[in-house]
Amino acid sequence: MIEQFEDGPYFQLLGFEIDGVEYGKASMRLKKKTENDNMQNMLHGGAIMSGIDIVMGLASRSLGSDAVSTIQMEVRFIKSLAEGTAIFRAELLHQTNSTAILTGRVISDRDELLAYSTGTFKL
Repeated sequence: MIEQFEDGPYFQLLGFEIDGVEYGKASMRLKKKTENDNMQNMLHGGAIMSGIDIVMGLASRSLGSDAVSTIQMEVRFIKSLAEGTAIFRAELLHQTNSTAILTGRVISDRDELLAYSTGTFKL
């Protein structure tokens, strides 16, 4: 499963690295690079949203489904990242037979909260 994500062209384009996946949890990172910047030289919000979606998707897949789909995702941006690494973490909040609700957090390598998310995934 991890290789499927790592081999994805969009995943590779942005430059994510998976740290780990366990049942209902996942973690990955993205080192800030100019290619992922917005006009203020900060990590682009789209890269943050993509990362949260991917890490919550990884955590959803860890529940045993071969494929998952994002049904709903809400992101709250807290702080910008000018340099360093963004660390993405997801954790299962609730699961039914057909859906999973997860939380996602993005923190800096200085332990600053950058973004918080909730998402619903079709299993």
